Amino acid sequence: MHGSDPFAALVAVGWPPAQSWPVLDAEQRVARVAAQHRAGYVLHDGMESFKAQPAPAFLRRGLAPEQRPVVGDFVIVIVVAGKPPQIVEILPRRSLLSRAAAGERYARQPIAANVDSVCVLMGLDGDFNPARVQRYLALIEGSGAQAVILLSKADVHPDHVAQAAALAAALPVGVAVLAINAKDAALHAQLAPWLLPGATLALVGSSGAGKSTLTNTLLGHTAQATAAVRAHDSRGRHTTTFRALLPLPGGACLIDTPGMRELKLTGSEDLVQYADIEALARQCRFSDCAHGNEPGCAVRAALDSGELSAARWHSYLKLSAEREQQEAALEAQLRRHANPRPARVLGRRQREPR
Repeated sequence: MHGSDPFAALVAVGWPPAQSWPVLDAEQRVARVAAQHRAGYVLHDGMESFKAQPAPAFLRRGLAPEQRPVVGDFVIVIVVAGKPPQIVEILPRRSLLSRAAAGERYARQPIAANVDSVCVLMGLDGDFNPARVQRYLALIEGSGAQAVILLSKADVHPDHVAQAAALAAALPVGVAVLAINAKDAALHAQLAPWLLPGATLALVGSSGAGKSTLTNTLLGHTAQATAAVRAHDSRGRHTTTFRALLPLPGGACLIDTPGMRELKLTGSEDLVQYADIEALARQCRFSDCAHGNEPGCAVRAALDSGELSAARWHSYLKLSAEREQQEAALEAQLRRHANPRPARVLGRRQREPR
């Protein structure tokens, strides 16, 4: 951690040039979280990476995961000779990509912070699943980042142009869909609009979709391990085992993430990619229409005429039901925190502390 202009150095790891510089004490520095491990964090100040530990405040039991530093965060760290650097503050985030953690208990799992674009990588093989893209869009829409859909392995699928066009037609206007070859050097030109200096791009998708290959191509050297996919389902093993922020040669940053087996909604999604269906529902004769056999059902009429596809309708029903379930779980959790259970009264056999 050195140099005469730390602000200029941080631009190399995604610090927005227009963002104001925080007031710091003599022993404080600003750095970005590049990786998180059980033993602590790896930070980058634009010139070098170094290990750091979180302050005790971040280790409190019951602290929500989004209140702890995550990959992509800009943090204030105290650097004192003879002591390990310590993260003491998270600077305001401009975006936060999260999902609901696996398991029955409701919890949000942050994926990456301060991301400008989220690239959803999906293979044009057995990994191709338009319904999964809709689920990713639901998670991205409330994060503050822009979604970009990348269809990999276009070099071995001659119908990739038609598949990309069909997928784009089913997504909201403005969501870019690109068919790519993750090994092709032309990838830099295809992604140029999202790889501007100071921009941060997060890469998400299933194992085997080609995230590590794409990362190596953008870096210009092999930094991430790659592996072959299984023949029967085109899925791969987890070659990326943790989230990592990687500065790219052109001045942008890439956050690579492990393959996601489960994508659970958080309950706060608006499902804007289904705005057309919700607009249809508002045209039904009855406000409480169940979209079954009720007279004057605009949704049923659109299904019958082919204006609305059955696959898209079922995808909407599945996601909206999950959103309502997760929303109820979140509300129940907030009520428990607002009205905690009273402390247990000491029994006769329990002794008061001296």
